[in-house]
Amino acid sequence: MIDCKVLIVSATACLLANAALASECPDGFPSDNVNFQVGFGAGGGTDTVARKVASDLEMATGWTVVVENMPGASGGVMARGLTKKNPDGLTIGVVSNTTVAINPHVNPDIGYTHEDFKYLGTGMVLNYGLVTLEENPYDTLEEFVAMAKEKGRATVSVGASSHTIAVDAIAEHFGIRLVSIPGKGSAAALQEALGGHVDATIQGTQHVPQIKAGKMVQLATLTENRAVYAPDAKTLQESGVDLSIEGHIIFIAPKETPDDIAACLASHIMDVTTSDDYADYMEGLEASAGNMGVQGTTDWVASASAFYGDRLAK
Repeated sequence: MIDCKVLIVSATACLLANAALASECPDGFPSDNVNFQVGFGAGGGTDTVARKVASDLEMATGWTVVVENMPGASGGVMARGLTKKNPDGLTIGVVSNTTVAINPHVNPDIGYTHEDFKYLGTGMVLNYGLVTLEENPYDTLEEFVAMAKEKGRATVSVGASSHTIAVDAIAEHFGIRLVSIPGKGSAAALQEALGGHVDATIQGTQHVPQIKAGKMVQLATLTENRAVYAPDAKTLQESGVDLSIEGHIIFIAPKETPDDIAACLASHIMDVTTSDDYADYMEGLEASAGNMGVQGTTDWVASASAFYGDRLAK
């Protein structure tokens, strides 16, 4: 069995551990529009969350918040550029944990590490799942494994390195050959599965409408608890695989952003992401809100970076 540590941090525990943030902002801030730079394309989960938070911030503060998509390298293009931005609090990056905790280990030349940013909090927990077309003759992980053994291999489209780690863990545990097919993000990986080009795919939330429409089924849930939208799909741990991963959508700022400005931004992000309206919005996406706060996010990213660095080095 692959020796994987459980990569789960309780958002609630992290939230309780955070000191209260002062919501007052420095005089004159912001002096211009606040720009959300999303490290992924329009229409994906990260973009959806960024636009919701931006809209809620505008309503709560009267600021003008502009959302710009800057896809490439799983958020790496935007993140690298963010390290060179003026640390005035007017540019905020919206990324996934892949961007900050995985990319530097996959590509040492990417130009940054997880330590090159200030963390302002999180906006959504991604409950990863292994899913396939409903028409395929397998609808559980065990049946999928049996198919792979019979055929000699199975293909899984993936949109991030963390997905590949999960595929490798499943393959090693069950003694089967699984081939990861990289895509340009989760949306592209989902299209590969919907087109019947692969046997399964790993997804965060984009597949949920397909499950509700009866077009896809969840073979396994990769997080610690079963997904509410697929209650019959066992977790990997329930199936004996010693792995549990989760993802977060994360708000980041340049490292040298002044503490008072960072605290102002983090406080307002906390306010909107812990509101009842935001919780209802996340529920509509079959996702969980969960803002881990400044220190919780900083600690979680450091832990995730160590975990993935160890996994990817093997």
